[in-house]
Amino acid sequence: MGFWNISCRTWILPALTIVLAGLLIGAPLLVLNGFPLTFDDTPGYLEPAFNILHRMAQPAWTPPPDPSSHGQPSPNIFFLRPFGYMLFLLPFAGGWGVWLIPVGQGILAAAVLRAALTAAGAPDRPGLFLGIAAVLGLTTSLSLHAATIMPDFLTGLAILLVYVVVMRWPALTIAQRLLTVAALTGMIVSHLSHLAILGGTIVLLGLWALQHDRGMLRSLAWGVLLPMVLAVGLLGASNLLTAGRAVLSESSPVFLLARLIGDGPARDYLAEACQSHDYLLCGSLDTLGRSAPGYVTSDYFLWHPDGARRRFGDQPRFVAEAAEIAHATIASRPAAVAEHGLANAAGQFLKVQPDETLDDPVKPLTRRLFSRFPQPVYAAFEQSLQAQQRFPRDGLAVVQDLSLSLGVLGLATLGLSRWRRVDGRVRMLLLVIGLGLALNAVVTGGLSAVHDRYQNRVIWLVPFAALVLMATARSPDALPARRRGGAGPGQPAGWNTPPRMGTGTPVVAGRLSGSPNLLRKAR
Repeated sequence: MGFWNISCRTWILPALTIVLAGLLIGAPLLVLNGFPLTFDDTPGYLEPAFNILHRMAQPAWTPPPDPSSHGQPSPNIFFLRPFGYMLFLLPFAGGWGVWLIPVGQGILAAAVLRAALTAAGAPDRPGLFLGIAAVLGLTTSLSLHAATIMPDFLTGLAILLVYVVVMRWPALTIAQRLLTVAALTGMIVSHLSHLAILGGTIVLLGLWALQHDRGMLRSLAWGVLLPMVLAVGLLGASNLLTAGRAVLSESSPVFLLARLIGDGPARDYLAEACQSHDYLLCGSLDTLGRSAPGYVTSDYFLWHPDGARRRFGDQPRFVAEAAEIAHATIASRPAAVAEHGLANAAGQFLKVQPDETLDDPVKPLTRRLFSRFPQPVYAAFEQSLQAQQRFPRDGLAVVQDLSLSLGVLGLATLGLSRWRRVDGRVRMLLLVIGLGLALNAVVTGGLSAVHDRYQNRVIWLVPFAALVLMATARSPDALPARRRGGAGPGQPAGWNTPPRMGTGTPVVAGRLSGSPNLLRKAR
């Protein structure tokens, strides 16, 4: 009986708390809409999973029909999107399981939030954790992305997992380390932007560690760099098996070219280069600057029926020329490219509203996908607020704006005005979140069109940081280490706080950390 009581306390009860918190995060907008929310890209992720589970349907690896007369499109089913999120959706793609997608995404978010709260030294109280989950699930953009069949909900979680690695890697068990590496690897292979965001994060945190805590470099190497290497290998292998090319993404050059055309430098380059080159795009110079309602110039190039990509298809020549043009544009006009990239990043950083397409008419591909599900599922899809263009996007924006404003106010009040009293672990959380927000804007704004949904997917980290500040401010463990006689109730044993750092360095029990000679001299 004693063993069972210990098991309940150390495993079952925390697991139930995480599940309940996951429901608080993933269920509110699912219930409000009456069906999981969708985006234009949802069929690209869910349909391959559905096809794999239903062998009578068209196989997921079947090439799409050729939309042009210029050659076959890429037969690679991962041409536009990596495979990671499709694998995540497999258990839910059988029919009725589609309702469990927001629940599963909410539970995953709750597990990462709990790990981040532990790393920040927040009191280990179920009520506090559930309260934070409820606030995030009812008022922030986390609930929106957890309820949407898209991998964007993973971006903020990946940033928080980097923080967990930085703060707690030496204290994690082997199983926890393996789970962390697997989770980060899965997040990277679910969205290519995560590879760039985490790459920038590890570089900047590595530079910080060189100045303040070189021991952190080991944690970054094993906890973040290793998942990045594994993800690169998996992405390359998936493209090698499906397309015969060991690349991260076949479509990346096309997307980069679309960004450069939208900004203008690639159009200027082509106007000169087409005098001596026979690019496919040379016959379309007068149409490259086009836009349309709902399509900025770069999106018109990629997605509009009259855009260049739809016109030429994903044939190898077009993809190869896209890479060549993009490289030549950057090499010949680096200042212009950098200027546009910085402007896009700044604009993206400030665009934090819910996506404008939430109440747009449902795309035909999305309707076709759910028409293949059982009739009750399709009926629920048709009756959802989003499908009927009645989803309260504007009301949701007001709630998120209020939550964000209170979060910023809380950070200013509890953080900036009382900075010296903020625990070093919480300071590191603010640093990692700040880097994550900035890098997300740089990566998405610099490589894609500026859209609200890109920054909206991570802006919930600001209210979360404010909630952590509030939680730790109420705890004695939040006081600076030099004012404590020992470890606080929520602080792991063997945690030292050296001068100038505050983030803490785990020390193995029974062993000295550092040179004994130096320690004796210090005494």
